Amino acid sequence: MRLQISGLCAVIAAGLIAGCSGSGPSMNPGASGNAGAAQSRASHSIFLGRWSATASVLPAALRPTGPMPLHGRSGDGIKPNFMSAAGGLYVSQFYSTEILAYAHQNSSNGPPTCAIPGVLFPNDVASDDKGDVIDPDGGSKTIMIYKGHGKCGSLLGTINDPYGQPVDASSQNAQTGTIAVANLFSTNEGGGTISLCTLASGCTSNMVNPNMWEVIGVAMSRSPSDCWATAYNSSGTPSLTWFQGCTGAGQTATGWMNSSPGGLDIDKSGNIVSLDPASATAYVYSGCNPTCTLVGGPFALEGQAIYGHVNRQSMALATADFQNGQVDVYDYDVPKSLDYMFSFNNGLSASDEVLGVAYSPRSHQ
Repeated sequence: MRLQISGLCAVIAAGLIAGCSGSGPSMNPGASGNAGAAQSRASHSIFLGRWSATASVLPAALRPTGPMPLHGRSGDGIKPNFMSAAGGLYVSQFYSTEILAYAHQNSSNGPPTCAIPGVLFPNDVASDDKGDVIDPDGGSKTIMIYKGHGKCGSLLGTINDPYGQPVDASSQNAQTGTIAVANLFSTNEGGGTISLCTLASGCTSNMVNPNMWEVIGVAMSRSPSDCWATAYNSSGTPSLTWFQGCTGAGQTATGWMNSSPGGLDIDKSGNIVSLDPASATAYVYSGCNPTCTLVGGPFALEGQAIYGHVNRQSMALATADFQNGQVDVYDYDVPKSLDYMFSFNNGLSASDEVLGVAYSPRSHQ
């Protein structure tokens, strides 16, 4: 699993890239800014080659099919219930200094409706119950909160992350509530962590676990407020860790079948949506507290994606398809099916790494 560790270092950790190597996960906090970006771009083609090689050995039924027509493919169509859903959709690109907003139903491959400027190496992008946007900003090591709901509103506040480099976030209410933040690597703990932060008080607690060396994704449930984190351990083995009440040392979930750690989300039924970037698939689980029960999948995706989110009604799943430089949208009807609907790439650039995508507002758990 060393290849996946090295690859994720190349894409997610540009500001800290100097220490990444195929021999194991180690980081050098001294590399940052333009120098870090240059180092990351230099190893970027290696990243894509490794992931493509990983995908090519999959069984035929699970192989990504490559770039698809951007307006959907014959026989799929756009589901009527999806077309009636409200809200917007935000997309982050790792090498871009903007987060772009799109119409919720962008089946015609329309251009961005607006942009949030001033970000630096954004990783995943998230939203809360109100639709406000959360940027776990890898370059500035801050969590930025913007007024959202598809309107690219003003900056509501910034939280400095003293615990490490943020790559993912989850919150019910980013403006007044708690934000769970995934730190790829930690400033003091060595491995990755999950931090709990608020706009009012900053980041005040930090959760660690021996299986979390390189943390990739985080999800926080509504009630009870539990937290889950995907990660590699120091040997390169993927894991899912459950933190009951978002506190304590956490427990390693059993029955989690992913071959690699990716982003997490929670649908309206309380199921955990777990992306597997190595196999270009999505799994849906119930429980994982600590025993996971497979509800649906593995569902084949159109391209490899680290992050993705379901919409408020849990009618659709959007994934940030870095393999093809686009956003892929699926009809989410789990446990029965996850059917591809369409893709869009207007305003996006494959060279900028399409890395994060989130519906605004988030799934109504």
